[in-house]
Amino acid sequence: METSDYNKIALKLSPMLNALSHPARVQIMLHLAKFNGCQAGSISGKLPLAKSTVSEHLSKLKETGLITCIADGICSNYQISDEGYEMVKASFNEFVDLMEQSRAMRSDCCPVHPGNTQVFQHI
Repeated sequence: METSDYNKIALKLSPMLNALSHPARVQIMLHLAKFNGCQAGSISGKLPLAKSTVSEHLSKLKETGLITCIADGICSNYQISDEGYEMVKASFNEFVDLMEQSRAMRSDCCPVHPGNTQVFQHI
């Protein structure tokens, strides 16, 4: 399937969902939401993960624009990106709206053909 064949919300939401697909990254986001900036060491102290693993998760979140990293001397402070936050919020809201619209107009995916009374075929 070509990329152009996908719905625009699928293309917009997929990288964010991928970045949030690991429980540790969700936990990191929830942790960062509480602070203006947080050092990686402080984040790893809140999770049962090695600092190097937390660093990998931070890189994935930063790569998708969900968080930013601000150098402060020899330390790096991570924070939720305002733009990333708004992007996630808007994309999820758009997705939920599309789901609600689709659910309101539901129909049978596989209509029963005349003479065929078996709706589902067991594999």
